Amino acid sequence: MSSRAKKKNRNEMGASQEIRPQTSCGKHAKTKKIFRISALVTAGLILLVLLAGLVVSWALVRTWIYPEKNGWTQAPTEVGLRYETFELNTVNGKVYGWILAAQQPVDQDAEEWPIPEGYSDKTLVFAPNYDGNRELLDLGGVDYFVDFCREGYNVVTFDWTGSGFSEGEKNAFLLDKTAELRAVVDYALTETEADFLALQGIGFGCYPAAQVTAEHGKVDALILDSCYDDFSDVLFGRFENWAGAMDLAPIRATAEWLFPLMTDVDPETCSVSQWVSRMQGKSLFFIR
Repeated sequence: MSSRAKKKNRNEMGASQEIRPQTSCGKHAKTKKIFRISALVTAGLILLVLLAGLVVSWALVRTWIYPEKNGWTQAPTEVGLRYETFELNTVNGKVYGWILAAQQPVDQDAEEWPIPEGYSDKTLVFAPNYDGNRELLDLGGVDYFVDFCREGYNVVTFDWTGSGFSEGEKNAFLLDKTAELRAVVDYALTETEADFLALQGIGFGCYPAAQVTAEHGKVDALILDSCYDDFSDVLFGRFENWAGAMDLAPIRATAEWLFPLMTDVDPETCSVSQWVSRMQGKSLFFIR
């Protein structure tokens, strides 16, 4: 073989050797690019899912702490009871309610309505449920007041701020309403000058009722109606009841994280039993 042919072969072999590494590197770079794109897409999808879960949880918690406000539909006069309306300025806004003196109910069609002869020495203050109002529809409405008034009790009932006709929109399951209830109790004591005062908490109203009873020296008895003990267990242990959907662990966990941030209340510290244990020398009744 001539030297020219040998040189040509060497050049062709060198060229082929130079091309092969370039082809391998190109494929490797292309694979890395695909991996990068896949990783970015996966990260984006994960971020999108997390963001969607956060939005859903935020909207859910917001519906809890901003419930629909329902006004009362029936006045005590419709069951033969005279009443007066009161309003109080509290730390959470203005509160509206009813106060009824102890009295014998009269027929709605009676020609004369006897005026109660002042207040008796026994008063009962109601702490309505979270999404209720002074009418106490949970217990059958204003008919529930009849027997108490007939038995010689003055009755005080009201709308929490964020419910009924009272001011405000926010209502974090009544966990932050203790000062509000204390103001109503002080008003009831001043207005009726009662020697005996009892509180009846209904549903979520049991928590502030228990706390006020434990801390207020002039509250003599507490009635807990449809009471819970551990708030966190009620809300997050039975999550599907409040979420209106399947109990999805990520949504539940996010809602549990958001709740104290949006309400300034730590649900882990809100148990009724902690206040009941501090009630010394006071009567306690449970209604299931």
